[in-house]
Amino acid sequence: MVDLASGGVYFSGLGNGTDFSKVIDQMKSIEQIPQKRLTLWKADWQKRQDAFGELRTEIATLKDTVDAMSSMNKFLVKTATSSAETVASATTDSSVLEGNYKIEVGQLASSSIWTFNTAFADKKTKVNDSGSDQQFVYTYMGKTRTLTVPSGTTIDSLKNMINNDPQNPGVKAMLVQNGTGYTFQFRGMDLGANATLSVGAGTTVTGLPSNVANWSVQANQNAKYRVNGWPAATWLESTSNTLTSAVEGMTITLKDVGTTQISVATDTGKIKDNVKAFVDAMNAVRAKIKDLTAVNSSKEVDNPDKAASLYSMQKGSILTGNYGVQLLSTQLKMATADKAAGFEYQYKDGNLLRGDVYSSLAHIGILTNAETNSLNAGLLELDEEKLDEALKANPADVAELFAADGLPESDSSDFSYYSHVKGVTKAGIYDVTYDVDASGNIVNAYVGGKRANVDNANKQITAIEGDARGLALQVDNLSQGSYSSRIRIKEGKLSGLSDQLKDMLGSDGALKILEDNYQGIMDDIQKKIDKEVDRVTQWERRERLRYSRLEATLARYDALNKSVASQIKSLSSSTSS
Repeated sequence: MVDLASGGVYFSGLGNGTDFSKVIDQMKSIEQIPQKRLTLWKADWQKRQDAFGELRTEIATLKDTVDAMSSMNKFLVKTATSSAETVASATTDSSVLEGNYKIEVGQLASSSIWTFNTAFADKKTKVNDSGSDQQFVYTYMGKTRTLTVPSGTTIDSLKNMINNDPQNPGVKAMLVQNGTGYTFQFRGMDLGANATLSVGAGTTVTGLPSNVANWSVQANQNAKYRVNGWPAATWLESTSNTLTSAVEGMTITLKDVGTTQISVATDTGKIKDNVKAFVDAMNAVRAKIKDLTAVNSSKEVDNPDKAASLYSMQKGSILTGNYGVQLLSTQLKMATADKAAGFEYQYKDGNLLRGDVYSSLAHIGILTNAETNSLNAGLLELDEEKLDEALKANPADVAELFAADGLPESDSSDFSYYSHVKGVTKAGIYDVTYDVDASGNIVNAYVGGKRANVDNANKQITAIEGDARGLALQVDNLSQGSYSSRIRIKEGKLSGLSDQLKDMLGSDGALKILEDNYQGIMDDIQKKIDKEVDRVTQWERRERLRYSRLEATLARYDALNKSVASQIKSLSSSTSS
């Protein structure tokens, strides 16, 4: 008896010699055609999703490249070279003016350090062996601490007691090995004239008396310096050896007494490297899109009845004609082709030139290859000679085109930029109009065609509607009359592109939506595949049961046939006798 329910035992050619198992297998392969087609269909969608994964990787790389240079400080590289690095060194940001800066260091800022003159033979040397508690008292920056030192306390334990004190106002104790023993050193952790430290007269620790004669004291003091010979007769002072406001845009580190000259220059080579890195990263995305959407007119395609994949039946690639890819491609092209937000073409206003020297990438030699038959069609191409000319003439303007981030610019002498709200105020060009009455009060103010808020106490107007919302302007001309002009908030190519790429890659971005959509389609197809598998399994069980009954019937008839033949043979033999 064949156990069909378990699927463990199958017949093969019993009874009449026919291999019914092979017949069923062949029939099964026909029944499985819908399942196979669904599997191939799912694989096609998986290829689409994988293709978007490849595109996501390239876009993420582009975003990393963009973010690494998306501010003026990152893009407009200026270097500072010191003629005497042992005296002072410097780092710069994009706002520092090029030129030479003479830095004279009169003295370095220092902290107060008290060093006990007598060395201790061992870390475990006791400083209190009196049999009763003693005190260690010190004052740092006006705060006095009194520590109880029990009898039996070693110099190492006292050090730990000071350092681990929850109310320690900012001092550090340490033991310095001097070759013959250990020197106790006690220092304030701040620099400058205000960081005073003293061991108090109330100290009763036997092994560490407070008498100043027992200590070597380094006085705390401010750094003293001059910039370009100023001030001539006195010194500028700082509580730190790191100067962040001595020269705008420069951080100077003082190292020793002396004089050095710090030379600041724009590093056009690094700026050019930034431009090339941007072009390469953008082209990597464009090339990937070309590859995933390419159509090969000479490609041989399969007959639909025999094709193993949807893509073997067409001359297109995985994402040819895909709306999502077309949308992404268009957004990226617009990001490089248009003027930068808030920029405008240069024009002549009387005897003055208005607008921007460079307002689009084409102005500095970056164009899209429009030759249809070119291998580089659709990719950015860089005219390095034109870029070099731009960097030589106006490196800061090149940097603004790429990396300006909310940079204000106005030609008006009647008002000036005050502030804007990052992430709220959009880059753009805004008309500004307002009136000043006979009392010097601002009235009827509009920014970007929208009524603005007026603050007459501070003489400011602030946009409260539209794209300019959050933009505040300082009114400088308070003479009675009506005034109108424009203000521009400039955003370079990289800042705007970074936001676009972030949206593309985000959880609500086009890539994620498409990938999730494709996953949903594949999940639905898998459900259909699972149903087909169940259907074929049930069909196979029914067929094997049916053919098993047929096999049994044929076996009975075969046995009956043999029995009849045997009887006939016997009868024939009897008749012959």
